Amino acid sequence: MSAFPEKAESRESILASVHAARSGDLTADGRAFAFIYDAGESTRALAKEVFAACMPINGLDPTAYPSARTLEVGLVRACLELMRAPEGALGTATSGGTESVMLAVKAARDFAKKTRPEITHPKMLLPLTAHACFHKAAHYLGVEAVTVEVDETFRASLADARAKMTSDVILVVGSAPSYAHGVVDPIVELAALAKEHGALMHVDACVGGLVLPFLREAGLSRVAFDFTVDGVTSISMDLHKYGFAPKGSSMLLVRDRALRDAQYFACATWTGYTIVNSTTLGSKSLAAAGAALAVVRHLGREGYVALARRMWEATSLLVETVVARPELRLLARPDMNLFAFTTTDGDVFELADRLTDRGWHVQPTYGFGPSPAHIHLTLDPTNASRAADFARDLEACLVDLPPRQAPPAEVVAMLGMLASGASDGLEPAMLMASLGIVDGKLPARSAMIHRILDAAPPPVRERLFVTFIGELFS
Repeated sequence: MSAFPEKAESRESILASVHAARSGDLTADGRAFAFIYDAGESTRALAKEVFAACMPINGLDPTAYPSARTLEVGLVRACLELMRAPEGALGTATSGGTESVMLAVKAARDFAKKTRPEITHPKMLLPLTAHACFHKAAHYLGVEAVTVEVDETFRASLADARAKMTSDVILVVGSAPSYAHGVVDPIVELAALAKEHGALMHVDACVGGLVLPFLREAGLSRVAFDFTVDGVTSISMDLHKYGFAPKGSSMLLVRDRALRDAQYFACATWTGYTIVNSTTLGSKSLAAAGAALAVVRHLGREGYVALARRMWEATSLLVETVVARPELRLLARPDMNLFAFTTTDGDVFELADRLTDRGWHVQPTYGFGPSPAHIHLTLDPTNASRAADFARDLEACLVDLPPRQAPPAEVVAMLGMLASGASDGLEPAMLMASLGIVDGKLPARSAMIHRILDAAPPPVRERLFVTFIGELFS
């Protein structure tokens, strides 16, 4: 049977197949503590309507589509105001945090080519806890990522950053907050270090950019991270996280025009029209950005402050639940509404399975460096309303929790083969089947798979995930 339909299908048939495909997806029912950022039905409905209205817009040419400029400038202005940017600061709407970060690193690299041409091997100082997309940017753009260690609170070590600062560092990175542990790096000190050595300073506020300012307004936070910090030259922030916009909406803000010019790409050396792209995309949808601006206008400061307060109260409840239990250990006191905890002796992956059995979606995370295997929770307005229910189930799941287990010996041997490169002939489908993964779906109880991945060295872990995703789409 041909995969491409011979004849037109009915609207009903198409919609039915889409709904069937989505039947296993996570939903905003308050039981998911990862991936979901939802402010409620009215916000969702408005975003959907504006998204559809903006679908025809192509940001490739704002002279042909003036609405692209109107919508993007409106969203940029709102974000600049929120980040307390100085006169002359500018911004660009992007398709996500990864693209915002990629462009920030590109801008730093190309800006350095003009202002510090003696640098032939550019580097950036990157905390151990910084998002993986910075490593992706380093890989794509030829900028070396120099890892900065973290302290016992999982914040970047200023002493280590200073020790690793060299004359070819073009960019220093800090998180506000880091995703895994929900803590804000010492932005003031890192920015001062960057400025002292002529480097740029990027703040990754993809997670916190639409929460930390409102926690400050509610009197619940005093962390410094925005453009009022001397030396901060760029900030990334996602509208599709706690801005509650549809996926595909982020923002890169820069202190001045010279940095934004370095972010652009132009090309006249071909036989077609001269192009200039503000982002990595050519044709650029404004649907998500338009919806983001609509949500910002719909909620306003008052709405965002109320949601930030609600999420912080739920976070505080769950943090105190973890702290009160001797079987659990909080990895760090968070600066906003996401955090990580582990077990003191019990099997953390069995705990995750037990929570799944009770209908919760949590994010088991593997150990790396000083951060042990743990459970990560991201709170949004929907799951914040069920925090007390989750706390009760968490305590119930701790009863008779078995101690941590090691993966089977034969699996350890397989990991050794992967580490040595002796498994190049290993059939992906056979590997997936041996792990109990069928048709791209993890088994109902996946603690053993998580134990295996946690035991694997990071390079082997990466190979296993490449194999998994490759098999999933084969």
